[in-house]
Amino acid sequence: MPCVVATVAVWMVSTAAHAQAPSASQSWPLPQPAPMPPPIEPPRDTPFPGTIRLHVDATDAARGVFRVKETLPVAPGRRLTLFFPQWLPGDHGPTGRLEGLAGLKVQAGKRVIAWTRDAVQVAAFHIDIPAGVTSIDVHSQFLGATEPRVGPVVATSTMLDLQWHNLVLYPAGHYARRITYVASVKLPPAWEFATSLTVARRDGGEVRFQPVTLDTLVDSPVIAGRAFKRILLSDDPVPVHVNIVADDAAGLEPPPEFVQGYQALVQQAYRLFGSQHYDHYDLMVWLSDGFGPSYFEHLRSGENAVPADFFTTWKDRPERRGRLAHGFVHSWNGLFRRPAEMWTPDFNTPERDSLLWVFEGLTSYWQDVLTTRAGLWTREDALDDWAATAAAMASRPGRRWRPLRDVTNDAVVQRRKPLSWQGWQRDMFDAYSEGALIWLEADTLLRERSGGRKSLDDFARAFFGVRAGSQVTMTYTLEDIVTTLNDILPHDWSGFFRSRIEETRDAPPLGGITQGGYTLAWSEEPTDAVRRAEAASGNVDLGDSLGMMLAKDGKVLRVDWEGPAFKAGLLPGAVVTAVNGSPYDAQRLKDAVKATAHQEPLRLSWRQGTATRSALIPWHGGLRYPRLRRVEGTPAILDEILEPRD
Repeated sequence: MPCVVATVAVWMVSTAAHAQAPSASQSWPLPQPAPMPPPIEPPRDTPFPGTIRLHVDATDAARGVFRVKETLPVAPGRRLTLFFPQWLPGDHGPTGRLEGLAGLKVQAGKRVIAWTRDAVQVAAFHIDIPAGVTSIDVHSQFLGATEPRVGPVVATSTMLDLQWHNLVLYPAGHYARRITYVASVKLPPAWEFATSLTVARRDGGEVRFQPVTLDTLVDSPVIAGRAFKRILLSDDPVPVHVNIVADDAAGLEPPPEFVQGYQALVQQAYRLFGSQHYDHYDLMVWLSDGFGPSYFEHLRSGENAVPADFFTTWKDRPERRGRLAHGFVHSWNGLFRRPAEMWTPDFNTPERDSLLWVFEGLTSYWQDVLTTRAGLWTREDALDDWAATAAAMASRPGRRWRPLRDVTNDAVVQRRKPLSWQGWQRDMFDAYSEGALIWLEADTLLRERSGGRKSLDDFARAFFGVRAGSQVTMTYTLEDIVTTLNDILPHDWSGFFRSRIEETRDAPPLGGITQGGYTLAWSEEPTDAVRRAEAASGNVDLGDSLGMMLAKDGKVLRVDWEGPAFKAGLLPGAVVTAVNGSPYDAQRLKDAVKATAHQEPLRLSWRQGTATRSALIPWHGGLRYPRLRRVEGTPAILDEILEPRD
């Protein structure tokens, strides 16, 4: 025992000595930061000297491997910095798949030249060009994900989505519009393709495209596959096609309603905007359960990966029909006209997303309106969708501390990762949904105050229909939006938007619904959309009653902050095992929730990890599902908005 005491005493003395501040006479050096590497040359609006040749071998699509060779003219004896694109238009964050870059090798003839990754900007690669070298070859591979848990699957044995931003290393120091590329691709044998690029020459699977600038190249993906179909949707004033790739030829046949609906969508978009900003447009659709998720919008094309049964369940799943419209609307809002802070000179300069509620919110609004005007949705489909959006936004208590403007930063803050408490934390997709409600309110206000003579259709034509045929990006600010709206109908539009975007609020902006002649109401019977969604997924959505969603096996997928399930102590990831003492069953749970309207108690038991719990759920409102209910004696403005335009 004395030895133990002595040991403890020595340890205490030693610890005390280390805890003492050093005396001035010791003069121990304090740590200082290591110097930062030299800054990378910023982009300038000057031409890159010469043309870059880019060749992609995509014949190993079955393994998701793209082999790339770039040939660049270079200045001997100088340092060249190459960027892998990180900030992609429309993705709102630094989402470039840098981890897919592999096998990087730089050569001048047979001579290998060393490269060095920048220590701070890890998507930048420095190459010191030896004296006498005027051209280099940069070899690499892009290794696409082979399964969705790794990332988006962009190539399989039957199809591919060739996205140039994954395949290019571009020189720093120049605007993307001042760097010229001649791109080519080698496709697997007997595969067909479509792209908004112009083909210069094709020899079997070898395809060479006309020279384009880097910004146009990145904005022009290639869709390809063994089973391929191309359908003309419109040729007036310019061609618009839908290009379909499926796992086999049997999956290529769309129902007539698909073709008719998207033909009508194109015409309704023209009647809304009054112009187009492409010389041709290619709607790209992949039908496969093993592909994607792949979605990007472009000025002259749109990428859309959909489930393999997209066509065969067309009549039963109307909620899927509008997803292709979103990217099409972005050709006007987001690609031709883009928020000024979102336009950047290259693909490694950060965007600022303060107008995401316009870029995505207004696009989401027009997506629903045009989908309905085109006959792809019924009026009831649209009203049910707006009801679901309003109810979802009403379950966001996070707006009490976090205004919508701040949510627009979440493409950078959260990187689209799942959240434990979405309603309290909020995420970037609130800018889509709540933004759409704000624009619905603006539309109904215009119609109400003008006696039906003015509407957001007038704004669409005045704001997005300018410079007909131009493919040159035109930026905008909130002040530009306010000015155009005031030209249509004078109002405090600046105050209207700022109060909804910059201020914290207790409730979502539902003025568009009430001004539109409806009110948000509740029913114990789900809408058809909810029934279809639950039948397809097996999930049980009790968000508007218990404040939770469960999987078929009882696993809790979501718990709403401050809702009844939250107050009872349930967490996402828990597994509900019993309902009022009986084994969990989805229908048993619904019946028990319904009985709470008659003051019947609801007790749930659940397992969280190794712990088990049981609690009464503080809820007596029965089953609740959102609907829009018509307010008699008021103008049905929402109905007018959804009517097709002649």
